[in-house]
Amino acid sequence: MTTAGADSTQTQQIGALGYLLEPQPQREIILWRAAVFGATAFSIAGYAYSRMDDWWGHEYGPAHIKHDDWNGDNLAQTDEVSHMVFSYKITQAGTGLAKWTGFSDGVSRIIGVGISGFIMTWVEYPVDAHNPLQGFGYTDMTANIIGISLATARDIWPQHLQGLDLRFSIKPNSEVNDEFIAQTCNENDAFIYWLTYNPSDNFPVHPAIGYSANHNNDKRVAEREVYLGFGTSLAEIAGLIDPRWRSKLDFWSLYELSVAFRIE
Repeated sequence: MTTAGADSTQTQQIGALGYLLEPQPQREIILWRAAVFGATAFSIAGYAYSRMDDWWGHEYGPAHIKHDDWNGDNLAQTDEVSHMVFSYKITQAGTGLAKWTGFSDGVSRIIGVGISGFIMTWVEYPVDAHNPLQGFGYTDMTANIIGISLATARDIWPQHLQGLDLRFSIKPNSEVNDEFIAQTCNENDAFIYWLTYNPSDNFPVHPAIGYSANHNNDKRVAEREVYLGFGTSLAEIAGLIDPRWRSKLDFWSLYELSVAFRIE
């Protein structure tokens, strides 16, 4: 009776933490990998901090919410979609690196969510919230949460969601700066954001639907673009050589190699 009660209590404790901390086989943390992970994370964070003002502007005004957050930026919601895709990819990268270091699946998910949540929230508050030309974007934060949630759900239930992915590509002859952080409408319009679905691990080509925008009209008003495409990625190509490489290189499927057709 005592054993059964202890098991029940343990199950309730695990349930309270949710799927993020589901029981996993014991792993060993490899110190040199932990050092690489830490150095990489701190280096990227330091560089991002040093470039923050140039990327998103100065945070010197009172905190405020962005006016007309949904339409006011004249980007046809591509900004929200980019937040979703990149919060998804940062979560995926953090989780994958934590697993590679030797953390359990549950702890790795918490690390991935924590890294992505910190970075993407930092962009909105204090940076955008205190920028007189920006403001805290509640739609951007909602997109961040969706991206982080999708990456986490995909890691928890790979048998159901592994075929789905969020990626991006760059239009031919587009204006993209060296840091891939859009500063102008033309630079923002250079990206296509993809939702891909591959029903089979044995076939590297998949269908995809993409979203972007342009400002090619005389009034420079954002026009939506919807694409259909057939594509692949480095991870899927590598999986043809060794199926294990597909999962190990999962993060490197962030760029969609596709043949695309604009339908709108």
